[in-house]
Amino acid sequence: MENMVNKYGELFTEQLEIEASYKKFAEELLKNTYAESKLEGKTAETALGKRLMNHQFDTVFENVKVFVETTLQPKPGVKPAYIGILQQLADIYEGKERDLYTLLTMATFSVLLNSVFRKETRLSNLAQTVAAEVQTEARMEAFLKANPEIAASVLRGISERVSKHYKTYYAYRRMEHANFSWNPWSLKDSTLFGAKLIELVIQGSGYFELYDHTDMNGKAVTEIHPTQWLLNTWAKNEEKLIAKAYRMCPTVVPPAPWTTFKDGGYYGELKSYCTFLRLHDFSVPNVFTKEYMARLNQLDLSNVQAAINAIQETPWIINKKVLKVAKAVIARGGELAGIPRMEPLPELPRLTGDYTDEELKAHKQKAVERIRLEARRKSKAIRAIGHIKVAERFSKYESIYFPCNMDFRGRVYPIPSFSFQGDDLNKALLLFADAPACSSYKDIEWLMVHGANLAGVDKVSFDDRVAWVRDHEAQILDCAKDPMGNLWWADQDSPFQFLAFCFEWQAWREHEAKFGTPEGFKCGIPVAFDGTCSGLQHFSAILRDPVGGKAVNLLPADKPQDIYGMVAEVVNEQLKKDSVSGTPDTTAEGKNGEPYTKYGTKTLAQQWLAYGVNRKVTKRSVMTLAYGSKEFGFRDQILEDTIEPAILEGRGGMFANPNQSAGYMAKLIWNAVRKVVVKAVEGMEWLQQMARLVCKEGQVVTWMTPMGLPVQQSYMVCNSEVYRMRFSGIDKRFYSVNITGDIDKRAQAQGIAPNFIHSMDAAHLQLTVIMAKEAGINHFSMIHDSYGAPVAQADRMFKTVREAFIKMYSENNVLEQFKADMEMLIEKGDKIPAIPSKGTLDLNVVRESLYTFH
Repeated sequence: MENMVNKYGELFTEQLEIEASYKKFAEELLKNTYAESKLEGKTAETALGKRLMNHQFDTVFENVKVFVETTLQPKPGVKPAYIGILQQLADIYEGKERDLYTLLTMATFSVLLNSVFRKETRLSNLAQTVAAEVQTEARMEAFLKANPEIAASVLRGISERVSKHYKTYYAYRRMEHANFSWNPWSLKDSTLFGAKLIELVIQGSGYFELYDHTDMNGKAVTEIHPTQWLLNTWAKNEEKLIAKAYRMCPTVVPPAPWTTFKDGGYYGELKSYCTFLRLHDFSVPNVFTKEYMARLNQLDLSNVQAAINAIQETPWIINKKVLKVAKAVIARGGELAGIPRMEPLPELPRLTGDYTDEELKAHKQKAVERIRLEARRKSKAIRAIGHIKVAERFSKYESIYFPCNMDFRGRVYPIPSFSFQGDDLNKALLLFADAPACSSYKDIEWLMVHGANLAGVDKVSFDDRVAWVRDHEAQILDCAKDPMGNLWWADQDSPFQFLAFCFEWQAWREHEAKFGTPEGFKCGIPVAFDGTCSGLQHFSAILRDPVGGKAVNLLPADKPQDIYGMVAEVVNEQLKKDSVSGTPDTTAEGKNGEPYTKYGTKTLAQQWLAYGVNRKVTKRSVMTLAYGSKEFGFRDQILEDTIEPAILEGRGGMFANPNQSAGYMAKLIWNAVRKVVVKAVEGMEWLQQMARLVCKEGQVVTWMTPMGLPVQQSYMVCNSEVYRMRFSGIDKRFYSVNITGDIDKRAQAQGIAPNFIHSMDAAHLQLTVIMAKEAGINHFSMIHDSYGAPVAQADRMFKTVREAFIKMYSENNVLEQFKADMEMLIEKGDKIPAIPSKGTLDLNVVRESLYTFH
């Protein structure tokens, strides 16, 4: 620490103060959250509230169980007034008794915790509230039991609504439409029932006590107060939780280099909150995680550490010009260049006069959509304002840095949320500090290519991108001169990053006018070279697949190949055939016994042709193929990305049955992409077969990356069941995990393809950084399959990323190495499947391919 003070002086002291201030801010934020939860009656929903309920849950649960079973046993004498309620509940939850006991325990516990901290303590009122909570949940359970065919739809509708009020209103309307009747419990019976449940919680928890007194009117009143033990325990644990709160920040001195699993990143109060690897799946200790950690500590990870250290040592500076414009956009109310409007969306006007059921239904749909859009707007607005606040705070420093670490596969992530891997605004607010000076017009051409990329002109040749910038230079310079007057920049693909380019282009023209040469021009914009459908690139290289390799730009070409467009073309060919000679519509019987139209491929093809299938429709499915996504996953993606937005925007009227349309398109894309990248599918399936064999032997899948990082899939079975109160949102998780761990065989097999390929692209990135560092590059903006360097060194990075790719796969037969790792875990007698055969692709052609990374 003394050496750091000597090296950086007051700046290091300031770094320690910044860490302390971020820690303090997080503590205050959590402290305020707990204070608000008490005022709003939501203490049971907090982490501490859930812990306290869990602490005595089993005892109270057992009390409730005995009470219910004993009370319902036939016996002579006077029966309690609430026996009818209890019998009704027993009938509703027949066969699901644990759910009933859980509901009674949770409802009572949560009402008491929420109320006593809010100073709402009268016993009679709390008893009625407890009973009302139980009745609401039980009524829904009875409704779902009576209408199983619509249960999934109803539960989805409830979960999509945020507030308890809207959840309840929606549920009651569904009940009304289904003609479901329910006789409300009497006030007397429900009060006595709720009081009995409160008694059980008091007896079993020790958290609450009764307090009898006389009110101002001389009336005897019984209240429920928290015990001193509860108050002390809450205060002590709240203090402990607040003390553990933290928020990560950029640094103003180079981050501490990573030397061990725990040593690196920060220097002061944030140091203990980050590790070299993010091992969230290792939170439950078992023999596998212990063995992995022991192995990790024995291996030489110096190459991996060197790569991460080089990335986090990159100096950055806040782009003050972009910051000024972003603040101006906020000041004018937002709704520009990706920044949402700052004011809430206008409320939907109420329906007036006579209206039909259909009009009411449409109005409610609009109301629900308005709630969703408002939540999205608010989230984006908070994020944008947060970015600007961080940028303002760090704008006074000559250089700032972003401590980094890795996930379990080796993928690099900055630790602060504000970083060079953020959204468009976040990236635009950052420039390389101390960027090297340009030396030739080739450097300027790379700046032009980057500018065109940011405008979305990235599917044409480099020459065409350079020409595009020349053709639009007047607009580019005008935007730089008056960004709030000429908003053309705001319409580009990455608006704020494009604006940052406009400013740099203006600076270049001023430099050229003054000096007449690129020499000496310093530009802090990172020029990024992005992979093309990275997962498929890696599979194609691993299996030397010339067909797949061509589709993802591993082979030289005059312009970038568009695999998403290629798949769309194959799909459109099939659509045209099906629209003429596809299968006819038929009538089928639904789960509820009602007939429905099962559309044939002829109708479905005509619907999709009316909509129009392009690369945008196929992109996500093709992109996720290499990461294990299959036909069923494609279906969900198409629904989410294409059909549902089209319907909401009034462009999806042709989709008479969205699920059928999505399923049909998923099948077409699946068949098309298998024709284009055959080897990738073979590689995925082989990895999954190997994973299943390993799991059969009671082992987890573990392998070594070409950079020497061990990767372990710690997917273990967590024998858990969750009971959730549907309207309050409070849940109780019942689980047990064996100390040795039960392997989640399904997750191991499903996860291997994406995790293996991600570990390969991570190794490639790390090797690229090491080789780039040796080549004199000291500034890195790396995002998984995107390789950014200063303008002056863009050409060097362009070559280095290719050389690293060739080197890694020429010197490492990664599937053979994976097989060797697995053979140590697989029983000798098991038949190990043959590795998919390799094709004829010569990796050296990647060196000549302009668009492998572009």
